[in-house]
Amino acid sequence: MAIEIQQDKRKNPLGWLIAIIILGIIGWFGWQFFKPAQLTRQPKMEEILPTASQLLMEAKLDTGGVLNHPIFLGLTSHINWPLPPPKLGKTNPFQPF
Repeated sequence: MAIEIQQDKRKNPLGWLIAIIILGIIGWFGWQFFKPAQLTRQPKMEEILPTASQLLMEAKLDTGGVLNHPIFLGLTSHINWPLPPPKLGKTNPFQPF
């Protein structure tokens, strides 16, 4: 009988590193190829809004002044609030339709 002694295969970390780098490069090229194209640049907020509108963004709303204003107090409601809950189901569940 012949006895064969197999040597343990050594794991080569350099091979794994090269494989990961190659997969990363392939993934990067795939991302560059399939990513959505940006046709125009994204405008900045300062370019869209003039400087006077910056003051509007920082404005404070005086809710007390609005709620106590005579025009607001003169408004009337045309509905009953809160709305009554809708009637669901039958009063007698054993009664036929």
